[in-house]
Amino acid sequence: MKKMFGIFMSLLLVLLFASLLVFSCSSRKYFSGDFLCVAEGLNFPEGPAFHGNRLVFSNCYGGWIGELRENVLDTLLNDRDGLVNTNGCVFDKEGNLYICEYGKPSILKYTVQGELRVLSDSDQQGRRFNRPNDICVSPSGMLYFTDPKSYNRELHDGRLFRVDPNSGETVWVIEGLQFPNGLCFSPDGETLYVGESVNKNILKINCRLGLLDTLIVLPQGNRDPDGMDCDVDGNLYIAYFGGGMIYVVSPQGIILDSLVTPGRKPSNVEFGGSDMKTLYVSECETNAIYAIRTNRPGFKKN
Repeated sequence: MKKMFGIFMSLLLVLLFASLLVFSCSSRKYFSGDFLCVAEGLNFPEGPAFHGNRLVFSNCYGGWIGELRENVLDTLLNDRDGLVNTNGCVFDKEGNLYICEYGKPSILKYTVQGELRVLSDSDQQGRRFNRPNDICVSPSGMLYFTDPKSYNRELHDGRLFRVDPNSGETVWVIEGLQFPNGLCFSPDGETLYVGESVNKNILKINCRLGLLDTLIVLPQGNRDPDGMDCDVDGNLYIAYFGGGMIYVVSPQGIILDSLVTPGRKPSNVEFGGSDMKTLYVSECETNAIYAIRTNRPGFKKN
């Protein structure tokens, strides 16, 4: 009897190990390897943007923008250039950098020639911005940015704007949002995704038809969908601030994978690297930028 029991327990342990192995592999379908810290000692990092061989990012509370090139960290812009509190950043195809400045609410443009100027600080009706949060470039080259105000379930005072990168002409696209946060376009350019932090919603906007719908509602609690990016298949990689997680969500709104981050406050993500298979993650509990390899390349926006 003891021998039979020992055989049974051995088989049970083998099955348990096998099931854990299968679960482990299945839970890492979209990621490989471990996180690598590429920049640390920051002050609420946000808004990573990749172009060529360089990654830039905001230090929201530090008043400076960092630049990581060939694993060397340097300061690109700081308070001496007029920065106060920056957040989301994005490059266009030419290498111009656009920055959400919420300290003095505006959208900044830093040209390839090294000129920093205010691109826009109000909409077509002369209304000033609240606190520009995140920004992306459409396939046609137009800029879109979120402008949240109140973090309150009773208030719908967040806005989404479109900006001409040359003239600075700014028009509101949607009003009545609840703390709109991260945003990005699908690879085909037909869908704009926007995260509503208060509701834990990821909204999808059909740019061709002008339709607004909810893609998915993420787990509730003291955690928010923050920055996001797309892979070449159109899957969303969403930083879940306060939840210590990166979610991978299909264009149909199905959670395909999840990844625990080094800290509880991942704020944004950006694909980069020569093969676009490196996902950069800004994380505000450890105040660092991390990189992890992905099994699918990111959609190259510039």
